[in-house]
Amino acid sequence: MTAHTALLACSQGQSVKIPRAHRRILSTVTGLVVAALFSLLVILNLLPLIWGMLTSLKGEPDLFRFPPVIFDFTPTLENYQRVIDSGFLGNMRASLVYCVVTVVAALTLALPAAYAFDRFNFPLRQPLFLLIVASIPLSLGAAALLIPNYLYFTKLGLTNAWFTLPLIYTAHQLPMAIWIMKGTLEGIPKELDEAAIADGATHFEVLRHIILPLSRPALGAAGVLTFVGSWNEFVASSVMVDSPGLRPIQPAIYNFIGFFGREWGPLTASAMLAIIPILITFALLGRLIVSGLTKGSVKG
Repeated sequence: MTAHTALLACSQGQSVKIPRAHRRILSTVTGLVVAALFSLLVILNLLPLIWGMLTSLKGEPDLFRFPPVIFDFTPTLENYQRVIDSGFLGNMRASLVYCVVTVVAALTLALPAAYAFDRFNFPLRQPLFLLIVASIPLSLGAAALLIPNYLYFTKLGLTNAWFTLPLIYTAHQLPMAIWIMKGTLEGIPKELDEAAIADGATHFEVLRHIILPLSRPALGAAGVLTFVGSWNEFVASSVMVDSPGLRPIQPAIYNFIGFFGREWGPLTASAMLAIIPILITFALLGRLIVSGLTKGSVKG
């Protein structure tokens, strides 16, 4: 079929059958374009990581060479040694404790809350859930709430304690966790609850023995996102605690941005150490984000 014939058929509302060879070529071209775009996206995301890793291995003379060198330098671990000597590993340990406590608290509260919003009818149910959805940006960190939080926590004597940041992190991450869990519960048939209750089970037993096993992918997705959001939080962690033993990892990285300029070697070395838990988390549990977020997309 010529191009003129195909256009004439389309103008007359007739269907045009594309030859199999042309469909194969079109499919190949589409695949190549998608692969090229994906490769470009991967390169753009990996370039800062590779540059930071190479910079962290440079000594001070190589850091300030002009023009900058990429591979033509002598690798050294002195920047990592300096970061470790500054107590950075203690900051990592504190951040891990904060994040684990936050994940446990957020998931423990999110599952029953989502169950109540999905399975029960009570006054102001819809407005309350809309309020929770509107609070999801808190998971990105709410700088606007920093001053009120600091005033309230100071008045209550809750600042500069081991539970200060987990309380704030849990409040920030809980709306997102509830939203993820409710989306999954919408895909779990209510007939399972009704059958269990007819057999004499309580709502707590339904939540524990039916809802919990079926919502594990969503729990994993919410847990991963909660961990990453808490690990990367900077504003509240830099103000609410000032004890060196309680300082989390993000303010510790910022300490290498000195008054007289950035210490690029230790700064990039500390950043490379800081992303290790994130990489491990996504390597082990990253697939749960997709399965957990899409499990509630199909009901029944």
